[in-house]
Amino acid sequence: MPKPYFDIQQFGEHTDIYIFGDITRYADEASQETSGHSLVQQLKKIPDAAEINLHIDSFGGNVSEGWAIYNALKDSRARVTSYADGFVASAAIYPFLAGQERIASNVSAFYFHPASQLAAGYAEDLRSAADALDQLTEIGLGAFTNAGMEEQAARDLVNSKAWYSPAAMLEKGIATSIRKTGDASGVSQSVRGLIVQQLMVPHKDVEPPAELQPEEPPAKLSLMQMLCNI
Repeated sequence: MPKPYFDIQQFGEHTDIYIFGDITRYADEASQETSGHSLVQQLKKIPDAAEINLHIDSFGGNVSEGWAIYNALKDSRARVTSYADGFVASAAIYPFLAGQERIASNVSAFYFHPASQLAAGYAEDLRSAADALDQLTEIGLGAFTNAGMEEQAARDLVNSKAWYSPAAMLEKGIATSIRKTGDASGVSQSVRGLIVQQLMVPHKDVEPPAELQPEEPPAKLSLMQMLCNI
């Protein structure tokens, strides 16, 4: 059985959405891809959701579909928390920015680039295509400024064509916090508690092993003895 292109799990007023695939205009379960239309249709079925946790691991895809998902989530009555669970690249950044709270796993990565497409034709056609791409890139900056980022800083980020760490995303305001994956704090606390318990139990005096016992300090030699040992 093919993995669904996205998964929605509802628990009362709490809803989890997983986008683990490419964001495209047309989607089906076999392709494991997510389209704005398909996701919006699912959101309409849960109008009473109070909280939405959006989990993303996607290389991106169609920018207009990314915008459609972004707008649908922003228009939702629910409070949206987005999670970077792997790659958040290209058009996938827009759904991520829809979250009021945006949490990046410490094992995740982000990639930005301006709008792109394949183009062919005469010079005039290519110039028109380049102008259109520049305009699309500028329009997309609105999602970044809505998240509180300065427009020029957002423009520089999108035009960087580079990968970024969770720490860099926190610094730039794309992420609002970083979640440590597999945090073992619970285990550490249990171990710490065990050590404290052991320290509080009275112990009998135990002779340390011979190899751990301090050696006898060497006897002081007289000047004559030291000269004889040379």
